[in-house]
Amino acid sequence: MNEIQGTKDYKILDWVILSLFVIFILSLSNSIFVNQIGYFGALLFILIKAFLTRKNPFSKTGLELAFALYMLAEIISLILSEYQAQAFHFFTKRALLIPVLYTTIVVTTNLKRGKNFFNLFIVGSLITGIVYLVFAFQYYLNNQYLITESGPALIQNPITTSEIISFAVLFLFAFIINEKASWKVKLLLYAGFAISVLTLIATFKRTGWMGVAIGIVLILIIKKKWKILVPIFIAGIVLFLIDKNVSQVSVYNFEGSRAKKLYSFKTDGRAWSVAKDDSLFIINDYENGLLFYKDSVLVRKIATPEPATSFLKVDDSIFIAQLIDTRFLIFKKNNQEINQINEILPPGNTKDFFLLDKSLYTLDIDSGLTFYNSITEATTPVRFPELKGFIKMFVDSSSFFFAGDGPGAAVYSREGNFPGKLIAKKDVDNLRRIYFFEGNMIVGNSECVWMYRLENNQIVLKDHPKEISHVNRIDSDGDILAVLTGNGTIYKLKVNENQKFEIIASDQVSPKPTNFNYSDGNIYCTYINRGRLLSFFDPYLQQNFNRLALWRGGWEIFKDYPLFGVGDIGIEKYYVHYKRPYDKEIHGHLHNNYFHFLATLGLFGLSAIMYMFIMIIIKISRIYKSTKGKPFIASYSLGALAAFVNILIAGLSELNFWDQEIATLIYFTVGLNVALFIRYKEETNES
Repeated sequence: MNEIQGTKDYKILDWVILSLFVIFILSLSNSIFVNQIGYFGALLFILIKAFLTRKNPFSKTGLELAFALYMLAEIISLILSEYQAQAFHFFTKRALLIPVLYTTIVVTTNLKRGKNFFNLFIVGSLITGIVYLVFAFQYYLNNQYLITESGPALIQNPITTSEIISFAVLFLFAFIINEKASWKVKLLLYAGFAISVLTLIATFKRTGWMGVAIGIVLILIIKKKWKILVPIFIAGIVLFLIDKNVSQVSVYNFEGSRAKKLYSFKTDGRAWSVAKDDSLFIINDYENGLLFYKDSVLVRKIATPEPATSFLKVDDSIFIAQLIDTRFLIFKKNNQEINQINEILPPGNTKDFFLLDKSLYTLDIDSGLTFYNSITEATTPVRFPELKGFIKMFVDSSSFFFAGDGPGAAVYSREGNFPGKLIAKKDVDNLRRIYFFEGNMIVGNSECVWMYRLENNQIVLKDHPKEISHVNRIDSDGDILAVLTGNGTIYKLKVNENQKFEIIASDQVSPKPTNFNYSDGNIYCTYINRGRLLSFFDPYLQQNFNRLALWRGGWEIFKDYPLFGVGDIGIEKYYVHYKRPYDKEIHGHLHNNYFHFLATLGLFGLSAIMYMFIMIIIKISRIYKSTKGKPFIASYSLGALAAFVNILIAGLSELNFWDQEIATLIYFTVGLNVALFIRYKEETNES
């Protein structure tokens, strides 16, 4: 028998290995740092014991050729890569995770221990899920789901959380469907399944949802549960049919202490934001361009080539609109006609812009500041790439103000139209919303509203009232600042002579606005609620828009490096040269396993990895068939198969196989499946 408890002389060593592996299991769903300590610690002591006993503790799995081809693809692309140092770094990360599978087999010395390991994994996942749900409930109360279109980032990115909890969902579902158990055990399985499903929903990530849906369908097909599968299929169709998109505009008068609704109406597009132009207000609509309204009556419509995100009146005849792809369109009004006269394309991913008369500053997080002397004529832009990292800016008569989560807040002297020397700098983080008002920098985040001011060449915190939290948007009208919070409350504030905020009025409006404009005492609110299922097919959803651009760029890279790719590296080094001018989001990966494998490892690498995936599926399937009808192990194998296929499906919109947490989980669950089968055969033969 291949057991880790060899002789009495190694009991302490065995106990250390077991303890470290338990830490590894319990942290699989919540801490990659602790998890890797547990894994590498257990592996190190296994190797020490192997050296002392002169015995090889590792078992063959039938996957060795697949792993070898995968590593060969990594090595070849590394040798040919232009960035060998980074390619070597990522190669070592991939290679060091494969032994998770073999370590799991070594430590799982019998069926009972294997069952305990599985139970520990489920318990750890459910505890993590419960904690996540507590934070998600508060997140929901503050309207953050509608604002961010995402769940809270508590321990990991919500996408990673959704994929990690998907393992618990599918394992528990497999046991519910396949395992014959007492009503008490069934009750526990249903309770765990409910917690894990709620956690998955709370992440609000379609990646995890999509993978789990396919995994559940796979389990039901394998078990031939047509009476369950058909209603689920019908329910899915019904959910798609009843899912709907809502776009609404509401206008309130807020000159007094309360917000009085004047009128509201729905639009057939996506009313993203509002701008004001004398007696008209303009809706920046994703589907329909620029919509000019007189009260609730549409009086003019200007189509735009891509969705408009903001609109600004420059003077009585000139207007500027920013599009979702960061282009700026310049319009001129002549009598009753409004025509486009110019187009400006900033060099990078524009986060803010500022108009100074008819000059334009664009602030790109990746390319810095760019100055255009005229928005109505073709001019040579002047660039300041050293100012990258900032996301908000303001210019007054003597200074340039910049702010960003990385670099913090900075003030530069103004020399003509250009920023001069650095005057002041301050570390400021959690800059969810930034607004410049009466010489103050207003920062709004989940905690409160912060007011900073430049005094004696220092950026000084002047006030931060705690009663205003979860700030969504900030605007102003004259000397009154308006702050919109996540729960739909709008605060009106003034800055007094002591540089402190005074709340002069507040009121809660419904539905909770997505965006707003404060002008002439009126609040113009937009409300958007995109159906989460319909969003799968929404080309203008920012995530979809960016992913399509990344996949297109990845395909272009593959066409130039078809056999072995550019190396297992951060793909942004090549993507910047292959993307279209309008594609501004730069990522280190392509948000798709298969496009990313093609671009980085080429056709040989994709073939090697796909062969490995197929061999893992075959391995798990054979174990399930060999143990069909056997308690626990058959149910585990069914769940392992569904969980692995779930990750492959989720990989259509995410690079999850090279995510440290997900890859570790894959190797652990596959390794535990192989270990259970080995121990099952050993114990069956002994009996």
